[in-house]
Amino acid sequence: MHVIMVPGFWLEADAWDEVVPVLREAGHSVEALTRDGDTLDEQVAALVERLDDVATPEEPVALVGHSGAGPIAYMALDRRPSLVQHLVYVDTFPGPEGGCVNDELPVVDGVVPLPAWDFWEPATVRGMTAELRTAFEHRAVPEPAAVPSDPFHYEDAARHTVPATVITCEISPADLAAMVADHQTWAAELVATEELSIVGLDTGHWPMFTAPVALGDLMVRALARKATDGP
Repeated sequence: MHVIMVPGFWLEADAWDEVVPVLREAGHSVEALTRDGDTLDEQVAALVERLDDVATPEEPVALVGHSGAGPIAYMALDRRPSLVQHLVYVDTFPGPEGGCVNDELPVVDGVVPLPAWDFWEPATVRGMTAELRTAFEHRAVPEPAAVPSDPFHYEDAARHTVPATVITCEISPADLAAMVADHQTWAAELVATEELSIVGLDTGHWPMFTAPVALGDLMVRALARKATDGP
């Protein structure tokens, strides 16, 4: 399977450097992308363009989206549901129609810089050692101000037929599954997903840094299950 990995806010393609080899060793072709565009729709359009370029009947595509890129990957899937065989959310989820990633992130001089570490809840930064935090600060790229607050919008109900796996890190799989089962408003798109798996990874919000091999292994298992099940 061809796996397209999209990093979350403040990150570029190299955020996945320690995860990519795990998937390649399992036989997948993998590419990591740096998101491109100053608005949510522009970043979605760039990902859709890449889907159009690489998806073939011989090699289906799996999309992986982390954090703020999870909704971007989902909106791209919505535009091209026939081109995506599986969607993996890394500590993220697709928000409801009209929602946004996070309109509370501080905007400074027209961009959203990486917030100070005390902005985050303890569960978010779990596993982020002083060394990892410093490395993240050095690699962090400010986000265009519009991307976190632009609204989600969807077009094709076929998006709900594409199997998805959530790798949840900050809360337990049981807690997340209970929220989905309760049909909470923020989880509307997960509720509507016809084939949804929820698995856990006991770390913080940036598992590509804190637990990259374990993260890669969970992705491989998710895609192997789909390959076994068939289209």
